[in-house]
Amino acid sequence: MKDLTFSESVLSGDVVVPPSKSLAHRAIICASLADGKSVIEGVQFSQDVSATAGVMRAVGAEITACGDELCVQGSKGVDCAAEAFCNESGSTLRMCLPVCAALNKGVTHFTGRGKLGARPMTVFEELWQGAELYYRDDSAETGSLDITVKGALPAGVYEVRGDVSSQFISGLLFALPLADGDSEIRLTTRLYSKGYIDLTLQSLKESGIEVGFKGGVFSIKGNQKYLPVNGRVEGDWSQAAFYLVANATGSKVNVLGLNNDSAQGDRVITRYLEELKKDGELVFDGEDCPDIMPVFSVACALRKGVTRLTGLSRLKIKECDRLDAVYTQLSAIGAKVKREGDDLVFEGVDNFAGGVNVRTFNDHRIAMTLAIAATRCEKPIVADDFACIAKSYPDFLERYKELGGKVQ
Repeated sequence: MKDLTFSESVLSGDVVVPPSKSLAHRAIICASLADGKSVIEGVQFSQDVSATAGVMRAVGAEITACGDELCVQGSKGVDCAAEAFCNESGSTLRMCLPVCAALNKGVTHFTGRGKLGARPMTVFEELWQGAELYYRDDSAETGSLDITVKGALPAGVYEVRGDVSSQFISGLLFALPLADGDSEIRLTTRLYSKGYIDLTLQSLKESGIEVGFKGGVFSIKGNQKYLPVNGRVEGDWSQAAFYLVANATGSKVNVLGLNNDSAQGDRVITRYLEELKKDGELVFDGEDCPDIMPVFSVACALRKGVTRLTGLSRLKIKECDRLDAVYTQLSAIGAKVKREGDDLVFEGVDNFAGGVNVRTFNDHRIAMTLAIAATRCEKPIVADDFACIAKSYPDFLERYKELGGKVQ
């Protein structure tokens, strides 16, 4: 996709947000582990979701697509060399790796694209060190992904930090009910991104899997059986955040398809935007909702007064260093923002100046954030490499134009 020019505009009209990527990952994994056939409706085949479906096919699940519907015949396990291509999806890699260890008596070889191999995997490295289950080449140094899993994931006690990606914990929660014996996952720190763990526990419960949680310990019975589940994936609050921020900065979009009682942690965007209307200096914590922080920064930059965003360290280990990307690109278009360690401090401006070329860093959330920021730029901005939106929201540009967004 060539460079795109975005101009000032007011978005208006109805938009149905895409189904939750987080819930789609989880639904595909659970259905792939079930003894029988599941039908999952409302699936958008972004690159990330397609990667998870591909990995589960590699270890024996039969997955066929018809429109936005997936039919999944669960895997009974395999005993072969399996190739698992994760594309650039950290969710796919971290959640499916333990699952593949539970399903495949042979070897599963994980590969990927982009910077996936450089994203942290230390939790699994520490858990499986010396167990001859987990081998990694120089992925972290080269950026390429080359990981091999061999053998069955054993039942046992797993001590895991709660302040790293919740995807590690979710992966273990999916896999350990299949182990031959009871297990525990003991958190050694406070649990961050609790909303994503809630989504995992919700998906497990719907699939008939029992998991207890008390005092920082997940209790998981072994030899459980996943039940087939038929259902529809609810709307994605992290994608809705782009339109909700646009509304908070002058647009008039009617956002449809959301569950207001959702367990998705990114639903906090509605409360954050409401609190943004208060006077005085405000502070918001992004620790539990890192995915919405880039676009929420746009609203902060246009708010009168001083706004501080804290808890942004995890933005540095996404598809790009999102903390640096937000700071440099919003600064480039005219935001008054300072970086203080891992905090961003905004002093509000009336509008962005624009009139510059900006970079997406091949990161879907940075790209869509810049499109929303462009609606309040006095002069057009030119963004590179917008094809990266296919990772999570392939038809974002189409929806953006339908709502009146000006892009060439």
